[in-house]
Amino acid sequence: MHNRIGIYWTYVLQKSTSFRPFKSQHSGKMMASIFTNSNKDTMDGSEIPAKTIKPETKFFELSEKNDNSDVIEQLVTILHKGGIIGVPTDTVYGLACLAQSTEAVEKLYALKERNSLKPIAICVGEAYDVCQWTRFPQGLRDSVSKKLDDNMSQLRPNSPSILQQLLNDLLPGPVTVVTERGPGLNTNLNPKTSLVGVRVPDYDFIRNLTNRLREPLALTSANISGEETSLCINDFKVLWPRLDAVVDGGEVGQKYVNKQLNYAKKGSTVIQILQDGSSFKILRAGCAYDQTVHTLQDKWELKLVV
Repeated sequence: MHNRIGIYWTYVLQKSTSFRPFKSQHSGKMMASIFTNSNKDTMDGSEIPAKTIKPETKFFELSEKNDNSDVIEQLVTILHKGGIIGVPTDTVYGLACLAQSTEAVEKLYALKERNSLKPIAICVGEAYDVCQWTRFPQGLRDSVSKKLDDNMSQLRPNSPSILQQLLNDLLPGPVTVVTERGPGLNTNLNPKTSLVGVRVPDYDFIRNLTNRLREPLALTSANISGEETSLCINDFKVLWPRLDAVVDGGEVGQKYVNKQLNYAKKGSTVIQILQDGSSFKILRAGCAYDQTVHTLQDKWELKLVV
């Protein structure tokens, strides 16, 4: 059973300070148990407040030989119970919970020690899901409709489908699109702003998970706010005991890296569509700056505002 669902590590938190590996009777794989003392020290010696430690953190290793649907089903259950998970994306590892769950979002902010005024993006499974949770300026629809091919030219200018070709040029990919939030999105997610950032990562696993959920994930980088982003699960091991599950997809960001792996660590390129609908600005250069600006300026004739 353990081998089938890909769980290969389990945290058992008891009053001891030893770390000892053991072999699973189910799979024969090397498992790892971490026993902590009452100070709840982490593997690198830093202290975690006792109230944030989970009695059991599940670890899943993704397989390249199947669609990992068994892992997805386990994570769906965890997320529906308000859990927070560590997951791979196309750029860096992220922390995710249900965007529609206020309680889970509040826990995510606390775990990251993130300023409540700093928004968290959402993740959806397909580019055509973006308009379900957002609103784009009518000026953008008007501008885009003038450049559509013949198959799309008969659509009404206020139709969400008008924007599909533009979104398909950016997503899936390492881009976060910031625009007005839609009425269906949890009002307690980023309540201090009318804007929301949306991602469709170019990474099958997280897209399949989100499609299975049929609702967006709140998604942010797997680190304490202000610290370096993570390209593998060991990069955020200080957070493991605070999470309900960690998904190991190996090293990520390889599509966007230089020799020092610094490029991928910049995360996604964040763009904001401005209210005039004919211009945009870059909120974070990220790892796809040149390609994103080229697409919006040259193909869709939107103006970059510096």
